[in-house]
Amino acid sequence: MSQTRAYAAHAADQLLAPFNFERCQPREDDVAIEILYCGVCHSDLHFARNDWGVTHFPIVPGPVINFPIRGVQS
Repeated sequence: MSQTRAYAAHAADQLLAPFNFERCQPREDDVAIEILYCGVCHSDLHFARNDWGVTHFPIVPGPVINFPIRGVQS
């Protein structure tokens, strides 16, 4: 497991706040990446605000990422 730091929405009416969580170890068919930059698109804002009524909190928005590939499991 590896400790990961991010910013998460903990409720629809709160600002993003620091959030720590554990990531599982990569499986043999996973690709390991290091996220250098992350963008938040408008649909992320809708999700963080629970505008669609389906959000499970906490949520870490930001699927738009820039990363180098650090290793491929074999």
